Amino acid sequence: MLTGKNKERFEQFYADKFQHGSFYKLGWFYGLPLSMQVGVVQDYADSIGYDVNVCQFSGMFMFLITNKALDIWKSGFDYPTRNEAITSAIKAFDDFANRDTQKVKHKK
Repeated sequence: MLTGKNKERFEQFYADKFQHGSFYKLGWFYGLPLSMQVGVVQDYADSIGYDVNVCQFSGMFMFLITNKALDIWKSGFDYPTRNEAITSAIKAFDDFANRDTQKVKHKK
């Protein structure tokens, strides 16, 4: 789902926020269905200034990614399923976040 430095930052975010003792280990998270992982990834994206949204419009799904501080705006349209739109949105977010690792700071 996430790659490179973005994955490293996400895993640190997850450890800081959710991993307490042996409960909610990272392996447990990666075993969840995509629909359940997405909410945590959205929380992480929010924490570094990205807004990742997927919605339905006229029977198709679309995504929108923004980051006002970095002047980023990306959208994708006409996905037949929510999972396809989510997968594309997360890939686009991952590409931005990996490219902007020096500019993006994690908010605690």
